[in-house]
Amino acid sequence: MIIDKIVLRNFRNYEVQELDFNSKFNFICGNNGQGKTNILEGVSFLTYGKSFLGSTESDCVKLGSSRFAVEGVFKNDIGNTELITVSYDLLQRQKSVLRNKEKVSSFSAEIFGRFPVVFLSPASLAVTYGTPSERRKYFDIMLSQASPVYLDCLKELARLLKQKNSLLRSHAHHGKYSAQDFLGMLSSFNEKLAVVSAETVKRRIAFLHEFRKFFEKSFSFLITEDQHAIIEYQSDAFGDCEKEKDDLAGSFLRHFENKAGEEAVRGLTLCGPQRDDYLFSMEKGSNRFLLKSFASQGEHKTFLVALKLAEYEYLKSCKSTAPVLLLDDILSELDHSRVAQIVSHLKDYGQIFLTTADHTHIEKMKRFYDEAEISAFTVTEGKAKYEAKSN
Repeated sequence: MIIDKIVLRNFRNYEVQELDFNSKFNFICGNNGQGKTNILEGVSFLTYGKSFLGSTESDCVKLGSSRFAVEGVFKNDIGNTELITVSYDLLQRQKSVLRNKEKVSSFSAEIFGRFPVVFLSPASLAVTYGTPSERRKYFDIMLSQASPVYLDCLKELARLLKQKNSLLRSHAHHGKYSAQDFLGMLSSFNEKLAVVSAETVKRRIAFLHEFRKFFEKSFSFLITEDQHAIIEYQSDAFGDCEKEKDDLAGSFLRHFENKAGEEAVRGLTLCGPQRDDYLFSMEKGSNRFLLKSFASQGEHKTFLVALKLAEYEYLKSCKSTAPVLLLDDILSELDHSRVAQIVSHLKDYGQIFLTTADHTHIEKMKRFYDEAEISAFTVTEGKAKYEAKSN
């Protein structure tokens, strides 16, 4: 799958912009604040249904406008195309999604995962530096792109948690139910949550066992010294639940029951997969340390790039098509040896989009790509101009 074309209308600082992309390499250059990243953000609305930077839809409406629209043409390996349109009306606060000009009722069910993409930007460092929720979100998005069943599982987990938390708040703050009725309803929610929680965690652990193979390979590709990187799953309920062999649903239910009194007082669900974490560690010889506590900035960046390259290979192995790789200003974030290592292998990664403020990087790309395989764009004040190829 490739992104053949995109049209931005009143999106960020673009009024109307149409771009035809190369199936191999797309080099997008411009000074900071001109609109390079906005092009990739438009792609994220077409593939994720939202901004990969976490911005709201209203943030993306061009100043002075009341509505944006992003239109994209995707082409598969045999030349068939699909047209996706995502628009947002600022006045009505309503988002609309069309697939081949027909309204989509559920983005997650009908589009998400059909066009796999991997984003790598400075904002991605929140995965290694940030909170457990950032790491859960990162792996949940990756796994959901690969598995619609897992996405359904997450939706059911979110639905039950919302209902249980509503019950807990009503009881804690308003005393809405009798003690007997409250305990009966809480027990019912906990039984359902235990089953969904167990399924969620089992799928996460099975995924991690598979993903580690790709990650270890990509990490070893980036380093020269004797280092190892480790990813472990930590359950809020069980600690290292990868070793859990017995009835996971039963274990969750017992844990929910043990927390029931505290949850009733605080009006909030206090355990479950929504509180779990992925622990990132590095090992040098006999010295092992947690990334978030002791790693250098360079080690964080190397770990992140390895994660993203492994994500690409994992999705490629799961889907019938190679993902699109979108690299937002990452060359300035890496040292020269890492840049050289990555650039020398970019041709292995299908269609690529690279944004940068340094136009000289294109000369590095020309060592590995034929002229016809590179399309270059210059972005200035919300206008992207195609650079004509030299004679």
